[in-house]
Amino acid sequence: MIWKFFTAFTLASVVLTSCVDDPEPAAVDAAPDVFVQKMVQDGEEKYALAFWVLGNKELESVTVEGPEDGSWTLDQSAENKRVFSLFPETENYKDTMPDTGDYVFTVTSTQTDEAPIDVKDELEDEELGMMVIDTTEFDNSKLNITWEKLNEADGYFVRLFDDSDDLIYMSAKVEDSKTEFSFGTSDQGWVDSSNKAQDGETYRLEVLGILYESGATANKDYNVQFISIASTEVVWGD
Repeated sequence: MIWKFFTAFTLASVVLTSCVDDPEPAAVDAAPDVFVQKMVQDGEEKYALAFWVLGNKELESVTVEGPEDGSWTLDQSAENKRVFSLFPETENYKDTMPDTGDYVFTVTSTQTDEAPIDVKDELEDEELGMMVIDTTEFDNSKLNITWEKLNEADGYFVRLFDDSDDLIYMSAKVEDSKTEFSFGTSDQGWVDSSNKAQDGETYRLEVLGILYESGATANKDYNVQFISIASTEVVWGD
């Protein structure tokens, strides 16, 4: 399962900037994030780690060292050379919450002879319950979704994937007081305006509850603590 969460946000909203017009290039800087994803597999709740980094310039590599000697190598985004990430596959999900504590990201830029930097992000022990979708139905060419309120969630997102597991729709943030959402092909949120849902085709619908880090006050979408994911299949228009 690929999160693909941050590709839906505008990278320009982050405070990190690269001074490309300066006589001397800016020193490498980066905003790291480690967070937990939870989903149901074979009727049981499972947990997995996810990592994401945004640099202020093009990056060459990012590795992570975590508690209990864990280590990970992140992958560069195909869309943006300033972004590296690592999202869990199905087999990466485990029965227990990942180790909490500091995760240290070693970030190397593409600038010749520039030393790598270490930046860290703390994974807290806060988690959300399991996200549950109540109903899905079509009315007036829109998919109407309801779900159970998730205590402590800071908000929700709705996603739609095609049969190739490509993200084709992602909503804006739904307020934490809401437990319903509707969208159709004429609404905002489609990743590619030429690739929208088609009547009679089967898609994977996901509703995500999101919890931000306790100390996050700005750029919260880049300071995620926990994501709880519920999914179901829908036949568009049925």
